[in-house]
Formats: sequence, C-alpha cells, structure tokens
Amino acid sequence: MDSFKKSIAISLASIWAIWPAQASQPEDAIIAKVTESYGGAALRDVKSITIIDYSKSPWPGQEGHPGQPDFFRDHAELTIDFEGKRKSMLSWRVSRTGKDLDLFVVNGNEARIYDILNRKYSDEDWLTYASLGRSVVGASDTMMAHALPDISETVVYDGETTYRGVLHQKLTVKSGPRPEYTLYINKTSGLISKKVIHRPAGEISYIFSNHRKSGGVTFAQDMNVFVGGQPRKISIDRNIELNPSLADKLVSPSGFTPWGEQVDTAEMSVRKISDHVYHAGKGRSFTLFVDAGDYFIASGGQEVLRESFEALQSQLNTKKPLQYFILTHHHNEHLGALNDAVALGASVVTTNDHLPIVQQSVPTPIPDDKISLVKGSATFGDGAVKVFDIATAHSERYLLVYLPASKVVFGEDHFETQLKTGTPRVHKDMVNFKNAVQMLGIDVERFIDGHSPRALTIAEFLAATNAYRDITCPAGYRICAKG
Repeated sequence: MDSFKKSIAISLASIWAIWPAQASQPEDAIIAKVTESYGGAALRDVKSITIIDYSKSPWPGQEGHPGQPDFFRDHAELTIDFEGKRKSMLSWRVSRTGKDLDLFVVNGNEARIYDILNRKYSDEDWLTYASLGRSVVGASDTMMAHALPDISETVVYDGETTYRGVLHQKLTVKSGPRPEYTLYINKTSGLISKKVIHRPAGEISYIFSNHRKSGGVTFAQDMNVFVGGQPRKISIDRNIELNPSLADKLVSPSGFTPWGEQVDTAEMSVRKISDHVYHAGKGRSFTLFVDAGDYFIASGGQEVLRESFEALQSQLNTKKPLQYFILTHHHNEHLGALNDAVALGASVVTTNDHLPIVQQSVPTPIPDDKISLVKGSATFGDGAVKVFDIATAHSERYLLVYLPASKVVFGEDHFETQLKTGTPRVHKDMVNFKNAVQMLGIDVERFIDGHSPRALTIAEFLAATNAYRDITCPAGYRICAKG
C-alpha cells in the first residue's frame, strides 16, 4: 500500500511539474509560428528598419460642411535604430488647403522637429524614443510580430474563431498601461489578419491583408483602421526596408534655424486688450470677452470656457452674467465649449447650417429663445460686437467676430502662433482668411486668436500672408513626389 501511495505521489508531482509548461504551450507555439511566418531570424536579427506607411483618412469632426466627410493624406516614413535607440520620422500631411513636410528626430538627448518647407526647427521635450512614431508602429503587423517574443509573458491565448471564413487563433496582449488588444492570427499561415484594441467608447480595429515580403521579412501591404465600425484610415502604400543606411535618415539636417521661444500657457491668464475687452484662457483654449455694460459677450474657449469666465469675473470683481456665446464654427473642439456656455445661461450665436450639430452636442436641446442665428451679419451689445458670416476653406460657414471700437478681429484656426515674437508660420487657410476679411472692408489693427495669447498686429499678419508661396515637394523627397 505504501508503495502504491508513493507511486501516485510521484505521478502527481510529475504532472504539476510539467503543468506550467503545458499551460503556456498554446501562446508559445503561436508566437513561434508568427515569428517564423514573418521571417524568423531575418525578423529577430534586424538591426534597423524603415516602415513606409502612406494613408488617407476621413477627418471626423473637422469637415468643411457638417455631414460631408473630408479626407486628408498622411504619409510617414519611420526609421528605427534598435541598437542605438534612435528614431527619425519623415511626415508629409495634406489637408484641404495645407501641406506640411516635417522631420522628427530623436537621437540621444536631442528631440527636434525640422520644418523642411520653412527650414526651421523646434526642440520638443515631449518627444521621446518611445513616443515618436507610436501610431506607425502600432499599425504595423511586422512590428507586432517583432515584439511578441519579448512580451510573451503578457500574452494570453483566447481561443479560436472564424474570421472572414478562415480559422484564426486569438492572442490577447496586456502589456503596460496602454489598453489591451487582441491579435487574430491565421491558424494556417501564422500571419496577423486583425488587431482589435478594446475600449469602452468603441473598438479600434486594424485590418491587415495582401501580405508581401521584403528582405525575407513579411509585411501587410494593405491596412485599414476602423473606429466603432467606421473607417478611420485607408492605406495607400505600405512597405518596409530592412537595415537601411542610417547616414541620411538619422543625421540632423544642416542650415536650419530655430523657430524661436514659445509662449508659456500652462497657467490661466486674463489680459486686457482694450477698454471693455479681455482675453482669458490657458493651454490652447482662449476666450474673447467683451463687457457690454450689464453682461458679457464671449467667443472661443473650447472646454475651459467656464474656468476662463470665472477667472475674468474674479479679476474684475464682478458678477455680470454671460449673455451671448458666439460659436465661430462647428468643429469638435469648439463644440466642446457649448456645455459651459449653456450652463452659464448664455444664448448661443451660430448659423442655420450649424444648428443641427449644435443641438446634437449638448445633453438637452437648447431652447429657441437661447439660439441666435446669424444671416450674413449681426450686431450685439449695442454695436460693441459685429459678427460676419464668411466662407473659408476651413469651414464653409464661419462667424468672424469684429470689435469696431478697438479694431480687433477674433478668430480660431486661421492665424494661430505659439511663438513669442516673429512672423508666424503661414498656410493657405491664413491667406484665404485674409482675403475674406479684406472683402468686408473693415478697419483692423489686431488679430486675437482662440488658441494662443499672442495678438498679431496687422503688419505681422500681412507680413506672414504676403510671404506665402504655393507649396511644392522639394527635390529628392519620394514621400511627397505625387503631391
């Protein structure tokens, strides 16, 4: 009997000894197959890589006209030096009227953004080796396969499922503070077909297809992103380059000068612009306030409108209410100020075209007597504020705020600069805005912005817009060769 018990004990001990290895076997086996399918040693031993990711994306919440989607192109070429812990990313972005060509470089303690078109640079303390190109890496099935062996302890096998009629194995990754995600791996090929990031607000799905090889390493030539089931990114061209020459990718370009010192907007500030006119805010959210005698009129402010208004009231030692809030246009970040405006009892000034999206942006509909629609132009505060409905490429209906007594124009998204001094970076929207203002025939001396405390004089504004030239792709840059 003792011999039998001893035999049973030995058998159980043997089972428990091998149980952990058996439990992790599905994850290890799948990760091994993925690694081999994406190149095996060629993938694991790569010293550097360039990921080419050209895409087109709808611009939700930034349409020129509500309900009519606009698309922008976002081309990126990200180079990663795994051994030297260095990165660079060339970026070409094309919106409705804007074009930007920038080089982001992280090399040791240097983190800079080079504006290729203007031959300027800025040092950026927020930019790190980990953060640069994070979205490009997160959308690369090759980089997912490259990372899996190093994060295997965070990977959990999540069973099998049929995806697009083919059997797939699921691996859920719970690595670090970022949201967990699940990979759908073709059971036959070992290739990644889908990545799903789990969020309460709606899943983000990356769909990979048309796999190809470059230098023995696999990549998906097609990749599309869906957020909550809606398309958010459509691939145009994708590729990878293994162990590229780093001499022209990770060396900072010469002949560039700094943009200059930026304003510090971390703390709330309230500035007097002229008699009865104030500018308050922080970060990239600033509101114009006009004291109309018994009440205030405001425009701008995004999501800190209430905080800015309370700071103004405190500084002036007044309890005057906010009577009107002028919504310049319908884009998401500006609609964010509506909750504060409504809570403060203000009437919302907007256009008939933007009224539906205004009503959709607040928890309960705004009463008709708290809506003021501008048709062409309107005046408020016994003429202290004039509002003109103009058209720009940024928004087909745009409410420009003009203060005749102080000869001030207030606007958002057309002439912002975070520089303390000097001419701001100019773009086509700024030129379009200038043309629209000139057609009004109004006398303007200063331009006050909803994203910056810096006021531009008419001389600074004209110096920037007069210097604008149509943008063409510089010679030698494949990223923008097709415009």
